[in-house]
Amino acid sequence: MAAGTSKPNSKSSVLTPGELEEFINETIKNPKPYKRVIIGKLSNEAKKRIKANSKGIVDGGKLININIDSESVYYANSKFHHNLEPRDLLLAVEVINTATDIQLSDTKHQDNNVLIFRKDIDGEITFLTEARVKKGYLLVFDAWRQKKAHSRKRSDAAKNAPESYVQDELTHEQALSKM
Repeated sequence: MAAGTSKPNSKSSVLTPGELEEFINETIKNPKPYKRVIIGKLSNEAKKRIKANSKGIVDGGKLININIDSESVYYANSKFHHNLEPRDLLLAVEVINTATDIQLSDTKHQDNNVLIFRKDIDGEITFLTEARVKKGYLLVFDAWRQKKAHSRKRSDAAKNAPESYVQDELTHEQALSKM
């Protein structure tokens, strides 16, 4: 995959939807080696909503990119109760850039503030992101569906609120090693 890199910088290119879908499918099959890619740019409106909804704790104006890594893709899709289809991760940029339901979690993830983005797209979908302000990006590290129409997954999936999973202090590496 030419567009994916292990550690993108601000000058790296954004994956196209096709490249992102390929990255997701390849990662679900094999999450190694670790890769982090840029999946989108944060809109100016989203930056303002982030700052307002985080009570100024997260300065959205300093965020530029939306990233995802192979460990997060694998983790979100390997948890049956997350009720996700692989293509649901393609919605991350749209949800982050358009969601008005944004919350700042009380718990940090790997010493980073966590922003929770929710939007109803064929059922409520939630994305959890680490705000890495000093490096200028949000990192999508988890995703969740309450219920999706015509889901192949069980109907009782996603009973617990996503915030309960933010509390998990395991790193992605630790979670992968337990699978």
